[in-house]
Amino acid sequence: MNSESKPADLQGRLARLERMSNRQLVGEMLQFVRPVRYTAAMACLLVGLAVFLEIFGVDLTRVIINTLSHLAYPEKKASSPGAVRLHAAGGTIFNSTGLGAVESLLVLLAITTILLAVTNLLRSLANTKLSMDMVYFMRSQAYDRLQHLGFGFHDRHSTGQIINRALSDLHNIRFFMNLSLVSSAEIIGYVIGYNLLVAAINPWMGLAALAPIPFWLLYIRYFGRKMQPIQKSLMDTGDQMVSIYSEAVAGVHVVKAFATENMEIKKYQIKTDQLFDQTMQTVGMWAAFVPTIRGIATAANLLLFFIGGIMAVHGILFAGDIFVFGIAMGAVLSRLQQINQISNQYQTAIVSSRRFFEIVYAEPTVEDIPGAPELPPGKGEVEFRHVTFGYKPENPVLRDISFRVPAGSMVAVVGPTGAGKTTLMQLLARFYDPQHGSIWIDGADIRRTSLASVRHSVGVVFQETFLFSDTVAANIRYAHPDAPMELVRHAAQLAQADEFIAQLPEGYNTILGERGTTLSGGQKQRIAIARAILADPRILILDDALAAIDPGTESLIRSSLRELLRNRTLFVIAHRLSTVKSADQVLVLENGFVTQRGTHQELLAESGHYRDIARIQLLGFDSSLVEKPAVEVRS
Repeated sequence: MNSESKPADLQGRLARLERMSNRQLVGEMLQFVRPVRYTAAMACLLVGLAVFLEIFGVDLTRVIINTLSHLAYPEKKASSPGAVRLHAAGGTIFNSTGLGAVESLLVLLAITTILLAVTNLLRSLANTKLSMDMVYFMRSQAYDRLQHLGFGFHDRHSTGQIINRALSDLHNIRFFMNLSLVSSAEIIGYVIGYNLLVAAINPWMGLAALAPIPFWLLYIRYFGRKMQPIQKSLMDTGDQMVSIYSEAVAGVHVVKAFATENMEIKKYQIKTDQLFDQTMQTVGMWAAFVPTIRGIATAANLLLFFIGGIMAVHGILFAGDIFVFGIAMGAVLSRLQQINQISNQYQTAIVSSRRFFEIVYAEPTVEDIPGAPELPPGKGEVEFRHVTFGYKPENPVLRDISFRVPAGSMVAVVGPTGAGKTTLMQLLARFYDPQHGSIWIDGADIRRTSLASVRHSVGVVFQETFLFSDTVAANIRYAHPDAPMELVRHAAQLAQADEFIAQLPEGYNTILGERGTTLSGGQKQRIAIARAILADPRILILDDALAAIDPGTESLIRSSLRELLRNRTLFVIAHRLSTVKSADQVLVLENGFVTQRGTHQELLAESGHYRDIARIQLLGFDSSLVEKPAVEVRS
């Protein structure tokens, strides 16, 4: 299946996206962990090892303190006189007595500390690799998906929205997944490990240590329901700000031409004020959240020390046991307070995931059928059969279009603005599929052939020329990066671009400004024509691509294109009669219908739109046309 096709369940997943619960969205986000699952497993394993070593070291410290306390005050004995018990995860590792035992325990504690330092270093490296690998795979997936989405998706989303979702929202999801994996493993490890240690010392203290957890979970759930709508509004405003910013940069010439700098500043200011208000609303929510979580933690800590103090007074606990309670509760509560950060990132990631998955699960505008064959060889015969199409099916732009173009012909498409000329050509290049009817190239229905073969066979020079920030040569050989320089020059010569390119500072190696802003409109169009010529399609579409070119250069380009037409078909959307009259066939589109069809001379003899535009264009050159019958209009 072609890369623009979607997985079998993609349509269903996209349809379910808005109805997904938060738990289901987290499940969808887990897909980004699959490519890095081994790194994630190693990071979590190192977290577990670090937690074990830290708790082991704390318990060793407890035993050392208890032993020294027993030696200093032998009259204060616990239930097992003369015995020093080392508990790790609730089990007894060894029994020993006296100062010799203390020396052995100190050596073991030193070794444990060194191992913990090494483990933390490896853990940091694994965590960094996990983060970077996840970013790589997520960005690759998002960029790949954007490359394979059709015009329909870009029609619905602005450039700013797409950029913000592919960068900001992606980062939010990645950060949450990385944080939730590693920090959650750490929190679970500390809570379980220290509670087992406390329970091994005294079961009642273990139960007391668990007391704050249910209160935390209930409050965090309540907080999440309040925070998510605010986060969504915040991100939507961020989208709008990026759109305004990118449009202002891209349209800087228009802004300067109309002296609307203050208007653009005010427009941006309104959105920044809105973003500030929403941000302050978020800050207010967190201002209430953090003290509540810490208050629960402090109350639990005080309760534990109160119970532990009573037990110590009655000789049930050692001094070392009280020390462990302090360390354990400090470690557990500090880790549990990381839930603040996880919860914050969770709320952000939930909102970001819905927006990001709109890209990942977006349906392509067109898609291949499984096992679609290549377009058969041919010279570019085209046939439209009762084609009807609308960007919204209920509002057709083209209605019941039917015509046939022999291979090697030049066809001019004319008509008033908004008649559907560009849309007609976009259907031929299969940027969209018609709702009704079919389009055939060299005897094959293009919907039943591979999309890549259709795109390789149909070259398009768009009305709005786009050039990349690269060399002139790289822009011309865009479709064939390995094309030799001779072919690049030949294509530029046919497009009448070689002469002005030679006058550039570094010729074909001159770096163009963003979108080719260092060139004039006509120069950009000629480079775009050269790019399409070098792609060597069997069908070439010029979508008003000669509009910015002077009549003399246009005449030379038309002469060059005649050489190309020996083995290919040419479609020209044009308004100049000088371009249209040389076509083998002229199609006149009005209100989505083909209202006239024929040669230049045939259409001049008919009343209708074509003769009207011909009269307007020729009137300035021959005023006698006003007095003559319309049928006598000549070029």
